[in-house]
Amino acid sequence: MAAASQPPSGDPVERFAFELRALRNSAGGPTYRQMAARTGQSSSALSNAAKGRQLPPLEVALAYAEACAGDRTEWERRWRAAKAELSTAPRRRWPVVAAAGTVGLALVVAVAVLVSRLAHEPPPSDAADHSPRFFSNDDAFNQRHPRPYLSPDSAQMVADLLALGRVELYTGKAGSLVYRATSSTPTYEVTPRKHVEQWGPNPFEGVGFPWDASWKEPPPERQWAVVITPDGRSVECWRTEVQDGRPSCEWGAVSDTRGSSVSVTGQATGSGLSRLAGVITRADWKAGRIDHALSFGTPDNNGQYVFPAVGSDGPEQGRWREGQFIWLDRAYDVDADTSLKPYERLVAKALQEYGAFNVKNAGEFSFTSEYGSKPPGTNGDAYAPLTHIKFAKYLRVGTIAPAS
Repeated sequence: MAAASQPPSGDPVERFAFELRALRNSAGGPTYRQMAARTGQSSSALSNAAKGRQLPPLEVALAYAEACAGDRTEWERRWRAAKAELSTAPRRRWPVVAAAGTVGLALVVAVAVLVSRLAHEPPPSDAADHSPRFFSNDDAFNQRHPRPYLSPDSAQMVADLLALGRVELYTGKAGSLVYRATSSTPTYEVTPRKHVEQWGPNPFEGVGFPWDASWKEPPPERQWAVVITPDGRSVECWRTEVQDGRPSCEWGAVSDTRGSSVSVTGQATGSGLSRLAGVITRADWKAGRIDHALSFGTPDNNGQYVFPAVGSDGPEQGRWREGQFIWLDRAYDVDADTSLKPYERLVAKALQEYGAFNVKNAGEFSFTSEYGSKPPGTNGDAYAPLTHIKFAKYLRVGTIAPAS
């Protein structure tokens, strides 16, 4: 059903729904199933948000806007304005129809309209649990480590890590591309463009690679894309290319988000850990809490590794081993540090509670959040500085032992 050419003037809920529909039209009219795959919300929740019957929950409204390239801050402002207006003025009610015959006719028309809508709207997507956490609860990234082993040269290793002079959070368009497939997402057989002899057997053997035509092909600077399948596998693709709607990868790995953070086949990081290990998701930012360990890279890795890593791509120099653990000392009173921006505070608390693991070689010390996410207190930039966290004074380096 086409949207009206003019927004309703008297009802804030209907006006907000009209604006959502207009945004979707301006984005090319993606289906609600496509929008659900991009955001983690169900297609039925997104569809209901635009019907104007009631003000949708904030997280649904923001997911709708993000799926249509809307600005999160602007749409949160609009939602809050509609909610404030709704609280001060009762919603407009339809006139009471007195005549019984008119009521019957209205019911017949309503049923016909409902049947027509159901015939043309896609069914809701599978109700997957899009938890802020990946992997099992006993995985190293989901455990607190209250007694890590402090490295004897921790202070010098921290100095090495901070030698480049900056620490950043990759977010927005610099974040990790994570797509969530549904049972209706088309699936393809993929053979990596580089595998046999050079990098080992095909890691995607026997694993379907889901790809929705509405998903954007990763730009060259975002070399990795991750697709989470409906059964919980994580298909991790390096240098994704899409030709005639079919995806291909140069190399990659397959992990199981229901199990260990160690990749099942292939290798997506030098440490052998999944690309999803330690990624800060949109759900984390929305929850206002990061309930898992983070991951980072360092340019100073050697060729050795420690738990939970199962490999290393280091150049066999430097003090750092892949899999090493860092944390912020509890002596640092994060809540009392008024210099921290909201996203810095969340990162600092996660580093105190869960720590972070070294998973790869990298050009600089940095953490990563999901592509398209906008951490609180940022303006949407791709690289958010973490300069207010007192890394030099309170950062510690060590190792952890496997759970007994």
